[in-house]
Amino acid sequence: MKKASNHPDSIGTRQHGCHLNSKPWSRRRLLKGVGGILSTGLAGSGFNALKPQGNPKVAVPRNQKRPQALLGNKRRLLYNYDAWGPFLKGHSIEKINENIDVFSNTQITTVMLSPNAGQSLTYPSKVGEMCHSRELTQEQQAVLYRGMGEVFGKATEGVAALWQKQRIDAFGLLVQRAQRQGLEVFGSFRMNDVHMAQMQDGQGPYTDRFYREHAKWRVPGSWALNYGIPEVRQYRLAQLEELVRRYPLHGLELDFLRGIPYFSSDLVIQSELVKPETATRSIPGFPRDMAEMSAPLMTAFVKDVRRMTERVSRETGRRILLSARVPSSLSGCRRVGLDPIAWHQEGCLDFLTVGYFLHLFYDLPIDEFKAALPKFTIYGSVDYIVGGPYIDKYLYARDGSAEIYRGAAAALLARGADGVMLFNMYVCRGNDPDPKGKDWRHDEPVEVLKDLRDLDSLEGKAKLYLVDYRFDLFDRPFYDVKAQLPQETAPDLPLVTRMCLGEKRVSNKKLTLRVVAERLAPEVVVRVQMNGVEQEAARPATQSHLFPEPYDQMPLDLKDCLDFSIRPEDARFGMNEVTVLSSVRLKIMRVELAIV
Repeated sequence: MKKASNHPDSIGTRQHGCHLNSKPWSRRRLLKGVGGILSTGLAGSGFNALKPQGNPKVAVPRNQKRPQALLGNKRRLLYNYDAWGPFLKGHSIEKINENIDVFSNTQITTVMLSPNAGQSLTYPSKVGEMCHSRELTQEQQAVLYRGMGEVFGKATEGVAALWQKQRIDAFGLLVQRAQRQGLEVFGSFRMNDVHMAQMQDGQGPYTDRFYREHAKWRVPGSWALNYGIPEVRQYRLAQLEELVRRYPLHGLELDFLRGIPYFSSDLVIQSELVKPETATRSIPGFPRDMAEMSAPLMTAFVKDVRRMTERVSRETGRRILLSARVPSSLSGCRRVGLDPIAWHQEGCLDFLTVGYFLHLFYDLPIDEFKAALPKFTIYGSVDYIVGGPYIDKYLYARDGSAEIYRGAAAALLARGADGVMLFNMYVCRGNDPDPKGKDWRHDEPVEVLKDLRDLDSLEGKAKLYLVDYRFDLFDRPFYDVKAQLPQETAPDLPLVTRMCLGEKRVSNKKLTLRVVAERLAPEVVVRVQMNGVEQEAARPATQSHLFPEPYDQMPLDLKDCLDFSIRPEDARFGMNEVTVLSSVRLKIMRVELAIV
């Protein structure tokens, strides 16, 4: 793989006439310089900004029309591509188009395109800096490949090379292709992406000059930028405005789930906790990330973004929607300085998406968000990975299967979600080899893209419902809801769990419940109840999964699994209570329900 080079016309030099990178930043200079760029170079440019100087490599359509079928439609099915996803299979124009064409003849209505690769961008920016703007040594490239995985590392190298060598704007190609397919297109901006930020002590290929020059503008004890600093907020606002002016997007998403923290701690003791050995800690917790007092500051920032999108909408004649993606706990949001309730009350957003950090999670409290934000459109986010053990720095992943995607989507829709967002679904294309060298790369189950938009489409399709279990690698209970499992059960301590089912009709279906216990002995008696009604006796499991899951890298031991037939008349649409009783103390690891 050839290393990215500093082309003489690369970002921040002659190509864009940008002077922001020529000397250290100051607040006055930041505001003056960014204001000049946005008011002159980009204003009203539509898609013209996609065209490089000289001979453009791509024909760029002007005045793309908004997909009429999507206007006023709450029942979206959204697909989120991060900065790496669309380029995991190659960097030719044909390969880039293929990643959008996969949505043809599916129920996908909206594609969310993220321009962030860490703090850097995947498009030529006048405000920020493109990824791989600085050449890497072979040693630095090896560090990048170890940290990101070689497939992902090469993805952004290829994006940068397209621009540096051929003046092809890969991000612009995605926007163009999606609009030609009649899709609604959002720019999904990760508000604090820290991929590989630790590389070279904050100097790696996924940082930009603003980030590198202002280490003191980061949250103490993390690699994240501190939104308590006015210059940080102004810089991010300028990047967002550039994005919606440069490309004719239908909307902008503020992805606050990627990533926390955003503010310094409310507590004075914080200054005593930041020591060199803890400065790179990324797992949020108390007291470092207690930032409730900063919530009004972030609300003011979101209002500023709303005013910006409204102003750009007036100036360009195209309506720009504004949405946000937030963690799954309302109180957890508040703890880290995010207040979706206030954003709704202030009229900042057109819709909100509730997600869980890098975990395919069924039990998102959509109903609680709907009650707190009345008459508001709320979507549920479904990630790609259920869990898996993390051993010797390798994740033995259990990737989502078609049945898992259907079950998770149905559960969220049954709980009141107005639609579903698929997040990170493509990541399996770049899975690393396991310690024994086995290649786990595979395509995502794209067949489910025809099923997930609503419960009617899901009706009659095979589904797997899970009681969520803790995923240690990405467990973030400081701002996400807690998984129900593992938990203990004992003769005097029944285990009571909940499971939301999106089955409008179950009378003619087969329901099989699986209970998995740690070190289950043959003589132990285990019984289950569905909504308080005892079901048939257990039978030993005869297969490792209720449905085939070829991409579960560490299947369960059959001796720890018990299967139960569930009478359809005892299950119901919506929330169900599943109770596990045992003759001895047991640690219950999983509870799963297959419906066909």
